[in-house]
Amino acid sequence: MKVSERSLSIDEVIEGLENGRLKESFGTGTAAVISPVGQITYRGRDYVVAGGKMGELSQRLYDEIVSIQYGERPDPYEWVQRIG
Repeated sequence: MKVSERSLSIDEVIEGLENGRLKESFGTGTAAVISPVGQITYRGRDYVVAGGKMGELSQRLYDEIVSIQYGERPDPYEWVQRIG
């Protein structure tokens, strides 16, 4: 999967929602794993993202990360460290 990491302006996000280019959105972190963003409110207007549900890509990434964390899949990145 081709990816890029860069800053986005809120105007670019809203434009993507309005023209259909932005299909889904999520936040990620150690405790959150992957948390979908179902709605963005900006300047008094609500923008629903992915029908307010977890998108296909978000679900796929979540499943992959959790499977690595629980040892159900190999850890090709050496992320998991056993403690104790």
